[in-house]
Amino acid sequence: MTTIVSEAARPHDRNMIGAVVLAGLAGGVVDFVYASVMFGLMRGKPIYKVWQGVAGGWLGKAAADGGYASAALGVVTHFAIALCMAGAYFLAATRLTALYRRPLLCGAVYGVALYAFMYGVVLPLRFGAPYGWHGLSSLGDLASHVGVGLAIAWVLSRQARVNR
Repeated sequence: MTTIVSEAARPHDRNMIGAVVLAGLAGGVVDFVYASVMFGLMRGKPIYKVWQGVAGGWLGKAAADGGYASAALGVVTHFAIALCMAGAYFLAATRLTALYRRPLLCGAVYGVALYAFMYGVVLPLRFGAPYGWHGLSSLGDLASHVGVGLAIAWVLSRQARVNR
């Protein structure tokens, strides 16, 4: 029996696990800074309250009473989601090599897709209400998601070049 190994399964791709983790961290940091500043400092709240809000997905309203422990859960959750975003981009790039060849364009498009998914699916499911466009606030949210997509695409495309 003959086994066909696709381009996606070549050994150098196995070395990309570290790159996926780094890309997830890079994308996570972009959004971490944005969320901490926009939803924390700009609104006069301690930054840990922002991350308690993320932990609220797990803990409900009890997250607000969880102190730094629930904030830490929110931060871990946030970076786990960013890691999944990077993993999804990596998996897509194994089939669509343009994602590595054109990281700025593809990363920006990926960021728009992340925004659409977050505000069109995730947040409405989490809060039970659709999210509309809120002017500059929504523009900032969109820009941060584009930044996340760019960070992920840039890190992964750089690492793919190193592995070739």
